[in-house]
Amino acid sequence: MNKLLWLLFCVGVISWQACSCPDSEQTGEIDLGQAAADFFSYDGSETLVFLNEVGEEMRFQAPEGQFIERSELCYRTTCTEAKFGSPSSCEFYASESERYTFFNDDNTVVLDLLLYSDVYDYGTAEFYDAMQGSFSFGQPSIVAQHILEPRFSGTFDLQSLELTDVFEERASQTLVDKTFTDILAFEEGSLALYIEPGRGVIGFKNADHTWVIQD
Repeated sequence: MNKLLWLLFCVGVISWQACSCPDSEQTGEIDLGQAAADFFSYDGSETLVFLNEVGEEMRFQAPEGQFIERSELCYRTTCTEAKFGSPSSCEFYASESERYTFFNDDNTVVLDLLLYSDVYDYGTAEFYDAMQGSFSFGQPSIVAQHILEPRFSGTFDLQSLELTDVFEERASQTLVDKTFTDILAFEEGSLALYIEPGRGVIGFKNADHTWVIQD
């Protein structure tokens, strides 16, 4: 009986291994492109100071500084036939991302900024770079993405992406007593986030006040 149980166990182990997907395979790596590298002027050590229309100041710092990491960016699935709950596997690039998460002094307001790459056409090693900006003021929050540039030659059709670029490009924007040119704006509900490419966040709004960056 013990031999029979051992035989059944061995058969089960072999069957499980045969039905499991192999490990995902790294086929390349992708760093952020020049448009992403130039998009923010931050190094993670700065203190951002904003002032609203009644003279109240709000200061932000990024406890983790400039956070750079690499993660698996799957672009082609290679195995989905696994049984017993084994995960599927894919071919992937090691993809670089860069993040800045700024908190105000009492951690009730957060500005989270992410530069990353994503897959343009799943099944091919074609990528694009994008920026994600999110802003929370207490309970309400907003998040939006902006396409920076394709990372491949050929046609780049924005309509084919699952991601929707909802940042609005504005020739000028006045915030409190300052006017900025060529900025990105995202406004939703009572909140708004304003970003100047090549610099960073220049202002934001909640239901009560508008805040603008101080030099």
